[in-house]
Amino acid sequence: MFQKYNLQVLVLVGFSLFIGSSAIAQQYSSQNLFYLTGSLQSYESFVRNADEISIVCPADYGVDQHGVVSGFVDPRVLRIAGEKGIKVMPLVASGDQEGIHKFLINPAARVEAIRLMLFYGRQSHYYGWQLDLENVFFTDRDNYTSFYRQAADSLHKYGFKISMAIVKSDQPAPEPGDPSYWRSRYENTRGAFDIPAIAKAGDFISFMTYDENTGSTPPGPVAGIPWMIGMVKYLLSIGVPANKISLGIPNYSDYWYPVAFGKEGAHSTRSEITYADAKNLLDEFGAKERWMKSQEVNYAYWEEGGVFNWLFLENARSFAPKLALVKKYHLRGISVWLLGMGDPKIWPILKKEVMTVKIK
Repeated sequence: MFQKYNLQVLVLVGFSLFIGSSAIAQQYSSQNLFYLTGSLQSYESFVRNADEISIVCPADYGVDQHGVVSGFVDPRVLRIAGEKGIKVMPLVASGDQEGIHKFLINPAARVEAIRLMLFYGRQSHYYGWQLDLENVFFTDRDNYTSFYRQAADSLHKYGFKISMAIVKSDQPAPEPGDPSYWRSRYENTRGAFDIPAIAKAGDFISFMTYDENTGSTPPGPVAGIPWMIGMVKYLLSIGVPANKISLGIPNYSDYWYPVAFGKEGAHSTRSEITYADAKNLLDEFGAKERWMKSQEVNYAYWEEGGVFNWLFLENARSFAPKLALVKKYHLRGISVWLLGMGDPKIWPILKKEVMTVKIK
């Protein structure tokens, strides 16, 4: 009887130690931001996985050259977010370079945009706003920074949070390589962000480590691990606090294929596709999925009509090492584009590896 009792105690102690060690392994807290669009796929993914989401960021608002912010968030999203303790932080987005320039240099337009963000924020009880102005010309860098400070001061005064989606960059100048390509990327995207000033003024930044390769480059990973590590190290080296960095993670796959349209004629292009569509392409063409160890991503290629098509996949296997960077560098959390596009197997990994923060 004594031996049996001791054995039970040892089993219970061992079980407790196992549970304790597992809990410790999961103790890293992460603010998980996921972007949402108006598609049914995106909405259904939000509903299914709401327990692992801290902030939902609906891509539902735009701003024009006059500072008019317009849009709305699906009432169902607001209801579910309220029930699940998820903060709602809509995007205010634009990719109109000329329109953005006119907006940023117009004091009245800037004031109007802030007024409307405050109005909609109060009306719908938002957590705050994320600015996502892309294709900003590099000479508007100071104007964009000053507007962001202006917006942050006003939003903070009334209890709202503010963040910015920032286009990838790992140095404050055009990169080596093809001079014309990198100059164009710097002038039209990367050069517009004063990252330390933006991080200081706002509550956090969502740093888009995607796309490492674009429709203007040869095929390659959406976001390889060496590339992502370089991005994180760059941010830390320029003084951005780790607790203000939300690591952008792609949840879509990239497909390169030949096309012929418009003035460009025949050329190669790239489309962002869902994981389900990527798997369908593999099945349709009988292509073999391969693991690129150096980048920690899956890829495939096949011949069609005498040319090669390429596919770089983002799935649960590639998601895990990306998520691990958050813990390794003690970052705030993740910003994932896009709900409804990814491998559903990422969710068990997210649940296992981090504790999802529900913000008070």
